[in-house]
Amino acid sequence: MRVAAALSLTLALGACVQPAPQGAGQGTAAREPVRVTNAGQPFRMYEGAAARRVADATCASQGRRLRPSIYDRFEAGTWVYVEGCA
Repeated sequence: MRVAAALSLTLALGACVQPAPQGAGQGTAAREPVRVTNAGQPFRMYEGAAARRVADATCASQGRRLRPSIYDRFEAGTWVYVEGCA
């Protein structure tokens, strides 16, 4: 009985929480993913270090820095850095 009551209370409290709003109105600019290729040619999956250098240089050329993420991925010859530049 106590477990069911505790679970009910936990679920009820969780329903009261709203996630923080996201968007330009909150001072956070929407970030575009950075997609890099090997000078117009596709990278290979094992060329992640080289792709990272290209992504770093791409952001640096804009006066920004790359925001790496655990969600960065290799996608059909392109390395995608989902958080983009900051």
